[in-house]
Order: sequence, then structure tokens, then C-alpha cells
Amino acid sequence: MYRVAVVEDEKVYADTLLEFCNRYSSEKSETLLAVHFDNPCVFLEKYKGNYDIVLMDILMPMMEGMECARQLREKDDSVALCFVTNLAQYAIRGYEVGALDFIIKPVTYDVFAVKINRIIRLLKKRVSSTIVLSNHNTAQVINLRDLCYVETFGHDLIFHTTEGNYEGYGDLTSLEKDTRFSRFLRTHHSYLVNGEHVTSFEADTLTVHGEKLPVSRRRRKECFEKLAILMGGGADS
Repeated sequence: MYRVAVVEDEKVYADTLLEFCNRYSSEKSETLLAVHFDNPCVFLEKYKGNYDIVLMDILMPMMEGMECARQLREKDDSVALCFVTNLAQYAIRGYEVGALDFIIKPVTYDVFAVKINRIIRLLKKRVSSTIVLSNHNTAQVINLRDLCYVETFGHDLIFHTTEGNYEGYGDLTSLEKDTRFSRFLRTHHSYLVNGEHVTSFEADTLTVHGEKLPVSRRRRKECFEKLAILMGGGADS
């Protein structure tokens, strides 16, 4: 299921997009659960990283779509954004805010389905290489290639990346079972380490992004065996 936000002030176009979402859900193997916002300010106020796809009009009286998109990116830099407009020259500027595509009004179902198919394909590729952290009123998407290691901190987790540290919820055991973390090493009850960021190792420590992390005695053999496989290119990427 994909959650879709339709940000459109004109009822006739909003109704069309909602109808197309329902039709797509009935005809395809993917379900689109769509919610309509006729005011971009309300959309931004209520946005908590809880949508997968945003279909947004560019010209709206309350707030211009490009400005709404800029503010959306401050909250969520990776939600799939698709502009809906009757002015192609405006839609082409979508690269400024990371829009994946645009749909020209009046919208036909065939064009809508092609665009949604493409967006969903991109989302499926993205899911396999990213993780979304929800914390308070923001959602942070982390590319697993940039994630150095995860550390337990009380009842929460700290995700150490090449760009900084982020807090999230969960537990290391669940992450370890997630197939997206197949290249990570459980070096200690408090650490899950990305093998691709290990630069050196000793008997009881690994160096990851300039930091030395402990390797527990009971995990040492398994950890170093897996690290040898990763460095030799024998594990699936």
C-alpha cells in the first residue's frame, strides 16, 4: 500500500486524481490510499512523514506549489513528489525541489497510470537501500551506504552516518534480521556495524569511520568471518 497526498485546491482536479487512485488500486496489484488537501498550508502543518507519494498542484492561491515543495523538503527530503499542472514550463523547474515527475492537466487515466507505475518502481528500488527514521515531527531517510553503525542508547537507537547522527526507535535484533542490513555485523550487544565502513580490525575492536568500536568475545569469530567474506566480495550487495 502506498499513501498518497493530493494537494490540489480545485475540486474538479482533486476529484479526478482521487478517482484515478481508486481505479489504479482496483486494476493493479498496488493499493493507493489517497487523502485530499485543498490547502497547502494545512498539508504542511499536518505532514509528519506519513505519505509515500505527493501529487501537488503548482498554482494555488494560498501558497505557490514550488514554495510548498521547498517547505516539504525541509521536513522530508525523499518523499516522492509529482507536480500536477497545466503549465509545463513550471513543472520543469521541479528539479529544484527533487520532483520525480510531472503530469499535465487535464489529466487522463492512461498518463496517470504510467506516471504512478514509474514512481512506484523508483520507490521499490529506494526502499531496498534506505531506512526511514521517524522522530517527533520529522522523518529522516538514511541511505544505508552512508550508515556507518547503529548504537543502542537507552531504549532508543542512534544511527551514526557519514553526515551526522540521528535518533530513532527500534532494536538491533530487529534490524539485524532485516535483509537490507545483510552487510552489517553484530559486533556487540550494543552495536550493529556496516562492514563497508570498517577500515581496520584488531582482536577486540573495529575501526569504523575513525572510531574504535568493541567486538565482544562471543561474537568475535562470527564477526571476523563475515567481515572476511564482505571484504572478499562474497556477500550479496
